[in-house]
Amino acid sequence: MQCTVGSRFLHGGAAIAVALLAAFAAPAAALMTGISGFSGQQTRPDGMPLYCSNAGIGCHVTGPGTKAPMVRFEGPTQVDPGALVTYSFIVTSENPTVQIQAGLDVAASAGTLGALPGQQEQVLKNPVTMQGDITHTGPKDNDQNGEAAWQFTWQAPTTPGVYILFGAGNSVDASSTFEGDEAAITTLMITVGDVAPTPTPTPTVAPCAGDCNGDGHVTVNELILGVNIALGSQPVSVCTAIDTNGDGMVSINELIAAVTKALNGC
Repeated sequence: MQCTVGSRFLHGGAAIAVALLAAFAAPAAALMTGISGFSGQQTRPDGMPLYCSNAGIGCHVTGPGTKAPMVRFEGPTQVDPGALVTYSFIVTSENPTVQIQAGLDVAASAGTLGALPGQQEQVLKNPVTMQGDITHTGPKDNDQNGEAAWQFTWQAPTTPGVYILFGAGNSVDASSTFEGDEAAITTLMITVGDVAPTPTPTPTVAPCAGDCNGDGHVTVNELILGVNIALGSQPVSVCTAIDTNGDGMVSINELIAAVTKALNGC
């Protein structure tokens, strides 16, 4: 992701922005060689994902005619613990006559990213997570379809779970400046190993007040039974549905609730 320090600065920025700014202070010659920490994994002070189009510290500047690209990962979403897997990250220009090259920054919530030969990419340490991001060594030309793509590896953690790849792709105009470019972000959720699904709680349906036999209706006989329970001549166990608060007694309010159900239905 082509970023360098410019004259504009995010006033009152958070510690993350300061750390990134300090880590990436470099001469203009470093503009083309990629950057880490702008994949969308980190956040700005306002909680928005941080990437070059919204970093506000001299990263790429959108302008008239620039368009955010389409970005996506390709690769398996279910892998074995510890597996070494190859993924692709693709940036598709939405303005291919002007934004003719692309760059990337890919990070992982866990596991280890690795660069592959011939991909114009490198592993660059993220100054916040201290893990390695995948980023470009130089902007990659779009193909005839307006796409630039990189392949890289991810070594999955040995602990089963759900992990995330974060990716930002920058579509640029090859002017060697940070004007006229625009980025977009995406994520890929990867399940490692056998992860038990989160159980869906079964909703508890409250019984109809006074419906002693559970048939969905409250009859006169059930109302009389409720009165007898309230008077103490019958135990609550013979009609627990009338004891709506579960305190082992039947109050006037609970009798009224049962009468209401008898008149209006459950």
